[in-house]
Amino acid sequence: MRAEEHAPTGAPQALDATVDDPGSTGEMEVSPAHRDLDEILAVISHDLRGPLSALSVAIDALDDEELDRATRKRYADAMRRAIARAERFLGELLDVGRIESGTLRVEPQTTAVLSLLEEAARRNEEIARESGNWFTIEVGQAALTLHADRERVLQALDALVGNALRFARGTGPITLQAEAIDGGQVRLWVIDRGPGIPHGQAERLFDRPWRARDERRTGAGLGLVIARGVAEAHGGTLRVVSRAGDGARFCLELPSE
Repeated sequence: MRAEEHAPTGAPQALDATVDDPGSTGEMEVSPAHRDLDEILAVISHDLRGPLSALSVAIDALDDEELDRATRKRYADAMRRAIARAERFLGELLDVGRIESGTLRVEPQTTAVLSLLEEAARRNEEIARESGNWFTIEVGQAALTLHADRERVLQALDALVGNALRFARGTGPITLQAEAIDGGQVRLWVIDRGPGIPHGQAERLFDRPWRARDERRTGAGLGLVIARGVAEAHGGTLRVVSRAGDGARFCLELPSE
């Protein structure tokens, strides 16, 4: 019999749990909702562990009264970076929640594509230099514009650039490219020269990490989920073109008017 069949009125009811079912092994069946919750908690735990650990190390170190001013500043800076990482991750979780519920807000306005790509490169320049990469920008028309939420598009570009720098370290330039296409659309490309994506894996890059359930998850990987959500909130698309050994080309297609 199902656990909820004899629950008193007003009492909490079990979620798809079964007990004493004829032919059952006696083990409780876990509902998909419970499995997703467990996976979400595992993702949160994984991605907060790093910044919290860094904070703990810095706080312990600052207990040393003999530290000089420069060393104290170094630990204080490390604490600020750790807090910023945690805040960014929590913000991404909230954005994914808005995407899932269809409530992610965008405020479109006319914005110049060239300045958008230049800002995306500038925001990631230091990380690129540390990774042994650099940026090239190619825009077909200098006056090309988008009708989009500038900050949200930059958020999507940051995710695509970050993904490229993660998997294409030391492989040369990351190309940011833009072109106008028919139908009042603009394509923004982020192109790397890394190892590419194995056959059949491209669409799985956009899975929520708690739905992937495989060895790919070494972190939340929320950036690509958010980037696609930003595209769709504008009525656009995000896709990837790649093959193993030949780099990856992410295409963000957005309205120009």
